[in-house]
Amino acid sequence: MSPRKDRTAVVLDTNVLVAYYLSKKKDSASSKIFQLWRTRRRLQLVVSEEVIAEYLGVLQRLGVPDVRITRLKERIRRRQTVSHTKLGARPTESRDPDDNLVLATAIAGKVEYVVTNDHDLLDIPSSAKKKFRFSIVTPSQLLSELEEKTKI
Repeated sequence: MSPRKDRTAVVLDTNVLVAYYLSKKKDSASSKIFQLWRTRRRLQLVVSEEVIAEYLGVLQRLGVPDVRITRLKERIRRRQTVSHTKLGARPTESRDPDDNLVLATAIAGKVEYVVTNDHDLLDIPSSAKKKFRFSIVTPSQLLSELEEKTKI
């Protein structure tokens, strides 16, 4: 397995995981992003305890089978392709205060990308995004950027 420095550090917004777990299409952009982390080990997933709790809680509320949720929890806990971080102060740039948790995790984890389908994050004004050292992108945009960089 490649070392962390060779993987792209990302925070996956909960909606990307939900899209993977609920999608019947395994070739969707969200599914491809999830597979780049889980199977191909090209992404370094950065999480905080708060983000993990959100992932697991939302998947449970949506009726994802417990066995799949338990497997995800174990992968997050034990994988070398996961970095755990503690949160600092929460930014306030998103219209949805819950999304600021994702931003705080990204800042603390020094990621390259926040991957989301949520317009509350995607529509943060450019002037506010300038203070971040990461890009906020959709799954499709990340796939395009990674293809340009590394020829996936």
